[in-house]
Amino acid sequence: MTILILISVMDEFKISEDIYKESLNMEHPFVISDDIYEESISLNAETLNKEIEESYHLSGRFWVWKMGKYSYKNDWTRMLKAGEMQVEAIGLKYLKSYLTYFDLQNDYVKSHPDRVGIRSLPPAYWAFANYLRNGDAVLACSTPSTFFAWGIVEGPYRFRPTRSYGKHYRKITWYKIVMPFIFNNQNSSLFLIPKEETNNLKETLISRANKNSVLLPFDSKTNK
Repeated sequence: MTILILISVMDEFKISEDIYKESLNMEHPFVISDDIYEESISLNAETLNKEIEESYHLSGRFWVWKMGKYSYKNDWTRMLKAGEMQVEAIGLKYLKSYLTYFDLQNDYVKSHPDRVGIRSLPPAYWAFANYLRNGDAVLACSTPSTFFAWGIVEGPYRFRPTRSYGKHYRKITWYKIVMPFIFNNQNSSLFLIPKEETNNLKETLISRANKNSVLLPFDSKTNK
C-alpha cells in the first residue's frame, strides 16, 4: 500500500504530482500476503484457545490464599497497586533465614504467645517463601465462600525490612474473578491444590478472564 506523502503549502495540504500519477495505475491498492491468507484459513477455535492459554505462562500449579476480611480491607489496594502478593508475618525476620519450618513456627510463638493463627499462618509463610514459584497461579479469597481474584507469580520471595507494610512480598499479576470457594479442606492460609482436584481450573480461569477483557488485568481504572 502506497503511503501518500502530504506536502504542506501555506495553510493547504497537496498530494505530490508523482504520487498522484502512481495511484492512477494501482489496480489493487490493498494486497494480503500469501502467508497471512494461509494462516487465516487455518485458524479455528481450538487453536486460538490453545494460543491464549499458552500466553498466560502458567506452571500448572494452583494455590489457594485465604487472605481474610481484615487483610482484604486493609492490604489489598496496596498490593494491587504494587503488583505484589504480600504477607506481613509480624514478628518474623527474613523468612528464608529459617532452616526448618519448626524454627519459623517457634519464632512465631515467641512473637504471638497467645498462639492465635498458629495452625494457619506459619505454614502459609513457609510456603510463601519456599514453595511458590514463577508461573504458579494464586486464587485469593477474602471470605469463606468466594474467590475475588487470581494472579500469576512473576518473581521470587523478597524481603525489605525498611517498608512500613508488605515487608515480605513477591511480584504477581492480578486478575479479577468471582468464583465459589470450594477448596476448603486445609487449615493453612496458603496451600497447594492437589493436582487431581484442579480438573479444568486452568481453562476456567482463562476463559473467564477473556469473557470481559475490560476487567482484566486489574488496573487503577477498573479497580474503582
